[in-house]
Amino acid sequence: MNQKQYQLVTLFTSSEKKKYTYKELEEMLHIGKRSINNYIAEINDFLHENGFHKIQILPDSTLVLDSSINELGMIRKRYYSRPLYEYHFSSEERTSIIKLLLCRQNLVSTSDIIRSLDISKKTCLSDMKQVAKDLEQQDILLITTAKGYRIDVSEVFRRDYLINSFHTFLNVAGDHSSFSGIDLWISRHFDLDAFKLQVFPILLTWQKDNHIHIEGYQFYQLLWILVVTAERIKQGNHLDAFPCASDRRTVAVSRDLYLRIQRVISASIPEEEFYFLASYIDGLCLTNLPQTPLGIIPSNTVIHTFLVNVSHDLKLKLANDVKLYDQLSAHIKSFFSLLERSTSFDQSFYKELEDEYPAICKSVKNNLYILEQSFHRTYSENETAFLVMHIAAAVSKILTERQKFKILLICDTGAAAASYVTNKLKYYCKVDDVQAVTSFEFKNYMSRVNPPPNLIVSFYPVDEISIPVVVVSPGLPPEDLIKLQEKMYESRKDENHILNKRSARFSEAQEAPSSKSSSIISPHLIALDLYAGTWKDAVQLGGSLLMQEGLMTQEYIDSIVKNIEINGPYFVFWPHIALAHANASAEFMPFSASLIRLKQPVFFGNEQNDPVKYIFTFIASDTSENDEKILSVINVASSPTLFQHLDEAKTPEEVYGIIHELEKKL
Repeated sequence: MNQKQYQLVTLFTSSEKKKYTYKELEEMLHIGKRSINNYIAEINDFLHENGFHKIQILPDSTLVLDSSINELGMIRKRYYSRPLYEYHFSSEERTSIIKLLLCRQNLVSTSDIIRSLDISKKTCLSDMKQVAKDLEQQDILLITTAKGYRIDVSEVFRRDYLINSFHTFLNVAGDHSSFSGIDLWISRHFDLDAFKLQVFPILLTWQKDNHIHIEGYQFYQLLWILVVTAERIKQGNHLDAFPCASDRRTVAVSRDLYLRIQRVISASIPEEEFYFLASYIDGLCLTNLPQTPLGIIPSNTVIHTFLVNVSHDLKLKLANDVKLYDQLSAHIKSFFSLLERSTSFDQSFYKELEDEYPAICKSVKNNLYILEQSFHRTYSENETAFLVMHIAAAVSKILTERQKFKILLICDTGAAAASYVTNKLKYYCKVDDVQAVTSFEFKNYMSRVNPPPNLIVSFYPVDEISIPVVVVSPGLPPEDLIKLQEKMYESRKDENHILNKRSARFSEAQEAPSSKSSSIISPHLIALDLYAGTWKDAVQLGGSLLMQEGLMTQEYIDSIVKNIEINGPYFVFWPHIALAHANASAEFMPFSASLIRLKQPVFFGNEQNDPVKYIFTFIASDTSENDEKILSVINVASSPTLFQHLDEAKTPEEVYGIIHELEKKL
């Protein structure tokens, strides 16, 4: 079944003997009458084969499934167990898929496209007009013949496009998280799993034997390079020529890798292929860090801060998700290698993400300045989409792995509107249990339902109810979806027991209280109402507290100053506070921190958050052992209630008490 068939079954089985007009179904599903009839014919085949009543067309042209409540439940259970093997794609998704077909095949017929995408000939011809327009903008001619369509591009272009498309759609989250049907379609149509299963262990062994370490996005990009190359060679699509621009060692390890692949695909690999792979490996090795070296900027602090801010927006503890942090860190460190060879006729997919995850997109965009100011680069919409995907994957994991969530919709505008909003809530909120009642039925429903809904969505204000309520417009416009998703995240946060579990690498430390201090700071490392003439003086004051205890050297304080002079005041993440730090030179340096409050704030040069009154100065090596403390100081510093209490504190002991209590709550 496809998504539209799934939605149709949901509509007809949501309530007993529910009737729909074609117009209502067309508006809710965004498809025509012909498609509705085709989908219902397939659904009726399933119903007949399983001994259920069929969907009927009544004399007044309405459609109904005349079955009992029990039978409707059995239909849903049996139908939902079927795999979603085909998908209804948007126009942009279809044009992207057609470009993939054009790159993979020398000739693509109209029948190939219709069969592959399950669309009509009329839709196919319309899509091809858009494809031709897209290609023309990139000076690529779409050639139309009696047998089909083709493009006149090189084999290198074809591979580059396939590699980057697979890498974008299939592994953006570092796992198998699905954001649309296009990933599963690609995997099945191109039969990638077989190649991937063969290539994956070879790549791991090759790394080990050649003392090469490639991780995160770079690893998956190299994996797709090998998968695409293996498939192209098996199809007989060899490179005619490719210049050797790599050094001898890179060519040697490329040759070694391809010889291992050659034994699996049972096809000889010519010398030009070694040079092609070497050019990619050069790109991976030479562009694995942003332009400002992460050796100068401690990336763990920056990424944790970004995640903490997003967590505050979404009311979820994303910053505690170790897997998300690792994936986001690996992504940022290898970002340029992903984008460097991008092929130009692909379209941005940010808009699709913005439609599906408006609250996440809003938060990522609002906090993007943390990454941009820290790493001295700006992110385009398409680049931002990769960050959104990481966050969305983590949020989806939270929402699917916790207790069952129920939404009650109060709607007095008719059955069609209720069905439309119900299905939209299920899609955008990832919730299966959505019930709809009228305002007249509401009190009676609440008196008998157990357990009660977790959230109420209504077109009108609801009084005297303890359950969270979100008032929306009937069409659920984007601003309402943002409000709704934010309220959902907030409502669900207390139920989440998954992300509160620490990573295994922290478990031993948690079980041994003696290995972990009770707070990120001690009273004797807090000083109040100091005077500093400049930001350099302020950094020196904060560092001196630690230096007096033998926890920091003057060399480290100087490196903080140098860090600011080179990279700017990126660590003034929030108004009036700085997290002064630099990279520790020692292989492992335990976490230590001080806090000063200035009598007169100083300017660091951060227009958005100057002047600075409070400075946390800390030293810690960039290791997993220190991540928890770094995350704690970021959580404390980002708390919106912290400084109204600190401003009133009279002694270091009072400040310590405020911070310690806040740590317990966080």
